[in-house]
Amino acid sequence: MVKWETVAEFSFLFGVLLAVFMGTVSVGNDAMYNILMALGVIVGLVNIFDSQLERFLKALVYILICTISFYVLATLSGSSMLMMFKGLSTAVALFVAPIVFVLAIMDVYQIAMDYKEKKEKAAKAAAGVRKKR
Repeated sequence: MVKWETVAEFSFLFGVLLAVFMGTVSVGNDAMYNILMALGVIVGLVNIFDSQLERFLKALVYILICTISFYVLATLSGSSMLMMFKGLSTAVALFVAPIVFVLAIMDVYQIAMDYKEKKEKAAKAAAGVRKKR
């Protein structure tokens, strides 16, 4: 039986390697970018149940911020060295952004469910106090 953690690890590793390859070799086309985004969604869905979810999400947000910074710096400077980072940051961002999106949506959903449970417990407690009187 395959563990979901193993699937998540290999999917993430494959996605990162594919993004780095696409970004450095500049073979990015729409089909490859769609594959990267689909891999990102898969990794996000598989990692929903990860015990280290908060650390993983925080690291992904940091990576996303770095890729955006590299892209902006490359665009503004026009340096040939930084132009390589422009393609790399585009590919990595296209892989990481769907992961962050899926995990953030699931976090918001969990917060809403926790709020609903607390609200129901408070209503039951209030009803129990009224019955005792």
